[in-house]
Amino acid sequence: MKRTNIVNLKDTSLCMTLIMLSAGMAFFPAEVSDAVRETVLNCLNILIPSLFSFMAVGSMLSKSGSAALIAKPLKPVYHCIFRMPENIFTVFLLSMIAGYPVGIKMISDMLERGDIDPETAEKSACFCYCGGPAFFSGAIGLTVFGNKKVGVLIFLSVLITNIMLALVVCRTSELHEKHLCSKYCKGNILVDGVQSAGRSMALICITVIFFSAVMSVLDASGVIGIIRRIFSLSDNEIVIVSSFIEITSLSELSGVPYKLLPWICASCSFGGLCIIIQLYALKSDKLSLFRFIELRPFAAVLSALLCKILQPLIIDEAVPALAMNKSLFKVNNFAASICLILMIFLLNYKKGLVFSE
Repeated sequence: MKRTNIVNLKDTSLCMTLIMLSAGMAFFPAEVSDAVRETVLNCLNILIPSLFSFMAVGSMLSKSGSAALIAKPLKPVYHCIFRMPENIFTVFLLSMIAGYPVGIKMISDMLERGDIDPETAEKSACFCYCGGPAFFSGAIGLTVFGNKKVGVLIFLSVLITNIMLALVVCRTSELHEKHLCSKYCKGNILVDGVQSAGRSMALICITVIFFSAVMSVLDASGVIGIIRRIFSLSDNEIVIVSSFIEITSLSELSGVPYKLLPWICASCSFGGLCIIIQLYALKSDKLSLFRFIELRPFAAVLSALLCKILQPLIIDEAVPALAMNKSLFKVNNFAASICLILMIFLLNYKKGLVFSE
């Protein structure tokens, strides 16, 4: 009976939340429209250019089975130091440069093929997760600070944190690699890789757009203003809070807030609620993200501490930041992203015609 009451409470809460959200979107259509329009531009100019190519290459490496060749020269590192299987180490390396969803997606693909068992996949997901240097330097370093070194600082802080997590997880428990003859993709690796990355990018962008609409409703309805007054938060501090929900909101930071860099780094290490929902949408049904959810808050705190330590060594705040025109930065990839979307659409359409014939 108690369990039934809990289920009913969850359903009622979800229903009320969705009703309030729908009402908010109806009451503030202009604010929602502006937020969606701005986020679409961010997707076209920041997310797609920084993530798509890495996701496509990662998918091709995974589908072809050639990803394992990357790790072979580093066998002493993953075998003796990390005690990590070769295929997991390959995913770890690629996930550090490719963007948040790529590592989890590759682990899911290996799990579906039978290359690893569910327990190994769950443990590996804890440290195969990073925004990548392209996103950190482009969306934060250059857009906000006009300084690539900021992106380097954030990347190093998150990278070292993931290395430490990998060491702890792999040396305190055993990760298994199944030595099976995997059924890798026999078709057109290039087309299949581009299509897979395109579908993943579409899901990511749609999720980001939805969360931007939700945040605009919270802002227009005064909820964010109430939080600001209760905790005496500045505009930039509100942006930091928002980034733990949707990470691309960091591009809205004003000035050069070097004092907030540890908090920015913590947000980048966590990735935000929006990214986590994307992971659940992209992952295999066999993959559990319980340990990932359990360890990422700890990783965020550790990344902030490392950022605090490394910041004086990497960034000289006395050097003025490069003046960046944010409006120019936000439109310089627009045409290329539109062409990319059209190309993916044509590839899917052509493949559909082949199947129908």
